[in-house]
Amino acid sequence: MADVAGYQDSNETLGKSNSILAPADIFLAVGYSAAFVVGVTGNVALLLSSALSRKLQTRTSCLIVNLCVSDLLVCAVQPSHVVSLLTRNSRTLPEVLCQLSAALAIISIVSSVITIVLIALNRCVLIIKPKHIYNRVFSSRNLVVMVTMSWLCPIVVLVVPLLTGHGRLGYNALTRLCVCDFTHKNANTFVFLVICLFTIAFGVTFFSYWLIYRHVKWSALKSRSCSMPTEKSCRRHTELVITKNLLCVICCFVLCVTPFMGVFLIIPFLQGPTLHRILSVMPYVSLPLVTDSCLNPFIYGWKHPHFRVVIACVLRRRWRDIPEPSRLLARILTYNTGGRETPKVISVEKGCETSSINLNIETNNM
Repeated sequence: MADVAGYQDSNETLGKSNSILAPADIFLAVGYSAAFVVGVTGNVALLLSSALSRKLQTRTSCLIVNLCVSDLLVCAVQPSHVVSLLTRNSRTLPEVLCQLSAALAIISIVSSVITIVLIALNRCVLIIKPKHIYNRVFSSRNLVVMVTMSWLCPIVVLVVPLLTGHGRLGYNALTRLCVCDFTHKNANTFVFLVICLFTIAFGVTFFSYWLIYRHVKWSALKSRSCSMPTEKSCRRHTELVITKNLLCVICCFVLCVTPFMGVFLIIPFLQGPTLHRILSVMPYVSLPLVTDSCLNPFIYGWKHPHFRVVIACVLRRRWRDIPEPSRLLARILTYNTGGRETPKVISVEKGCETSSINLNIETNNM
């Protein structure tokens, strides 16, 4: 790794000399600002949809909500990056705020990676294994443990290296962002931890969807020789539609994270001016990573057969048209009508979107 003292001097020099904004910095600031507005709005709508409809309170949706929370946190800390890009000064933001933004961004991104692995395993067990195995593996208690570990693991991965002197968080003049200091003398330890985590996560996810593909292909060949009942085939079709939708989410994440991981992988092997130039590219490769947190609500709203209906009702504020209203929504509707009971909403929506078949994939809700 590069000489620390030399890079500290270069950081101070960069902070003083590059006071004039470049068009690239303005473009990046606009991009991160758009990610903040679109990402916060979309993920809040997704969380609200899950809270207002019992149809979305399933075991898979629990993991989707966890992914949504991590995406929301990633988008919520982007104003700190906008300020650092526009000012190029470490004194503009309080150091504590800059460190907190960096910590939240790192923890949330790693948590989203772990959640994507859990979603892949969830779909794999649901489609390949019998229902009783799925119910046992993804029971309510196990789901709580999984969601908790998806946040505890990134916290440990971040906190332990910091406490042992293997990294530092805060503003970095080379990247012009509130991130970890890649020029720290022991920063390679943190980099290798993240690389190992991402490699394992992508390997498990790829293997899970390969097993799903093999099983679906085998089932398609088998179904040609024997006809399945109509209800069973419709249920199976809905399962595959949701699985394909979640595969789109994972593919978008892989595409968005690839530029960042490409830069991240070569950082431990660079030093001197070469490392300096590579770190200056970090804001550009981080923008697609942040953009992925904005894409998930659009994917769910466009392709997911259940989220699509509820999100449409939420965006149009047609609360009474939400299918299978939750207890929270029922109380709100009752309160707005002065305590009078409101008629139950039918599962086929009139005003938001027409759905000919509404099947619950998972029999047990959270």
